[in-house]
Amino acid sequence: MRPPLIVPVVLAMLIAAEGAEHAWAVQTLYSVKDLGDLLGGADYSEAYALNESAQAVGRGNVPSEVHATLFSGGGTTTDLGVLQADHHFSIAWDINDSGVAVGMSSTYSNQAENLRPVMFANGTVEYLGSFGGDYGAARGINAAGQAVGISRYASGARHAFVWHQGTMTDIDDMGPGTYDFSDAYDINENGQVVGDYSRVYGTDHAFLWEQGTGMTDLDTLPGMVHSMAYKINNVGQVVGESSTVFTPGWYSLGRACLWENGSVIDLGLLPGNAYSIAWSINDSGLAVGAAYTDPEHDDLDHRAFIWDSVDGIQDLNGMLDSSGAGWTLLVAQDINSRGQIVGWGVNPSGSTHAFLLTPAIIPEPSTLWIWSLLAALGIFAGHRRRR
Repeated sequence: MRPPLIVPVVLAMLIAAEGAEHAWAVQTLYSVKDLGDLLGGADYSEAYALNESAQAVGRGNVPSEVHATLFSGGGTTTDLGVLQADHHFSIAWDINDSGVAVGMSSTYSNQAENLRPVMFANGTVEYLGSFGGDYGAARGINAAGQAVGISRYASGARHAFVWHQGTMTDIDDMGPGTYDFSDAYDINENGQVVGDYSRVYGTDHAFLWEQGTGMTDLDTLPGMVHSMAYKINNVGQVVGESSTVFTPGWYSLGRACLWENGSVIDLGLLPGNAYSIAWSINDSGLAVGAAYTDPEHDDLDHRAFIWDSVDGIQDLNGMLDSSGAGWTLLVAQDINSRGQIVGWGVNPSGSTHAFLLTPAIIPEPSTLWIWSLLAALGIFAGHRRRR
């Protein structure tokens, strides 16, 4: 028996529809939610991370102080507090799906010497410990409660750590050098850790650490000398930046980059920009970050971007629905598996506030008629079988 004509027709339509998935992605728009600031604060906030429930963490200003802040999806802000009474500065860098956050707390007057790695959980601020020095910060946390960050020894060396259930473990195994530095920024659900290390001042390289393997140098983009890895997803893709010129406090003339399968990929620049950083990547391979025209990182010079392997780098400011009227999105800092994005920007009132972007897929008309035709063909085929 010859197969009915509908079989090749349906197959052709399915192929067309599969190609149309890309068209859906291109037409994605985002709604914008202003996450606000701390009640009675100084009208300034930034969001650095979010979980799958759209809880976000970051910082908010209160009079003369900066405090770690929890932003709920419902628009409520919560001051997460500081470690001790003489601390006036805290930031929450990451949050897991259980609502546990990590960050740092310090005396505001001298952050470099009195910085402590902390965990924010159930209304408390817990000190994670140190390697003997007076400097440390927790940067990332996974679902198992493993936290990563940096801690200083009494000798002055600063090393990346993994903390779990009260134990802080030094994971820096890169050997001696004239400069002894490493910092861990993220840990995924498989326990893989990324960050940067240096043994000669001004020549940092991104690293990947795995239990049993230790630290692996991820190298730089061709022709560049510095790199930093900020985020790793659960399939092992890593994003960050690679740059050519080092200036104390900043890396200049750099590019957002992606490490995968042993390669380093340049994620590019937005039109007119000179510098870019990729801050996060989700398990679907969508990366977010910020691009700049001024290497000195003027605060209002940033533009938030999203990147994918098909469309490349795109300015999120051009992908907003009507709720984005009057907004300028400066930095996209994190993206979850649902495609929601947090960061900060200038709102319609002129204040710099944390934001939450939520995607909505808008099918193109061509996509709609394909699926309508498939449905009609299915009905026709069923009618023929019943005859």
